[in-house]
Amino acid sequence: MSDNLFDVTMVELPTILPALPFSGSFLFPGTKLNLRIYEMRYIRLVFNALASSRIVGVVQPKEQDGPLRTPALYHVGCAGRISSFTEADNVLLITLTGISRFNVVREIEHANLTYRNVEVDFKPFADDFALKKFKFDKRRLYAALDRYAYSNNLDFNSSGLKQIPDEQVLMTLAGLLPFSAAEKEALLEAVTPDKFFDTLVLLLEMDASAINN
Repeated sequence: MSDNLFDVTMVELPTILPALPFSGSFLFPGTKLNLRIYEMRYIRLVFNALASSRIVGVVQPKEQDGPLRTPALYHVGCAGRISSFTEADNVLLITLTGISRFNVVREIEHANLTYRNVEVDFKPFADDFALKKFKFDKRRLYAALDRYAYSNNLDFNSSGLKQIPDEQVLMTLAGLLPFSAAEKEALLEAVTPDKFFDTLVLLLEMDASAINN
């Protein structure tokens, strides 16, 4: 059983989620994402979510989303719980706390809603609920991270990560580092913790190598 009162298990998650298809906004399990909601359709989405499970899905669109277009979505997203919200000047400021990634099964048509809903499957990402059990090669990760930071002139020291619980390190880096949208999507789609770790280290090493060459 989790020590966090607000943690949920996979079987407690809804299989249909309202979708936030915001380009460049990525959420990973255990991380937080701050969003400024100003379009009326997404304000309605937030209020409806607050009145039910408080859980929404963050999914990248394959093209820029807009009021007059509904671009196709990538097939992997991440569920997040609305952990805080504030009303300010006709906008909502919300914070999402990542729960687990999911596969998008299909979109659900609903004539009375102006936002999109998706049917999702969490089962391929069951390991997102057991990250504490995953052990990774810290020496390899921190060496790659230090080279990446040096090559990109980032004021970043891997020693600070040692204060973070191991199960949060990989997802925190995925959300924090300035990877491209395609690179972050690749991390989202890395199903197992081993694959996620290998993809993260590969991105760090490739980026550092490209700059140095």
